[in-house]
Amino acid sequence: MKKIKWPIIIVTTFAFFYQFTPYVGLPDDFILILFIISPIAVIWMAYQILKNGTPSKRKFDEYFYEDLDYKRNDLS
Repeated sequence: MKKIKWPIIIVTTFAFFYQFTPYVGLPDDFILILFIISPIAVIWMAYQILKNGTPSKRKFDEYFYEDLDYKRNDLS
């Protein structure tokens, strides 16, 4: 979890900063550069989460939600 903490913090901070740039009065060219960088940042974050995250021990066939102990109903 420590390895994926910083990519999540960095990309989330970048996203909040990008959202507020029009209100701060930054030039449109700078906002466009941030817009072009944003998909790269999100892809980097997703890659880090998939590479360094811990996989779930629960199976989708048994549990529908990861954070709730709700067992799936077997209708067959």
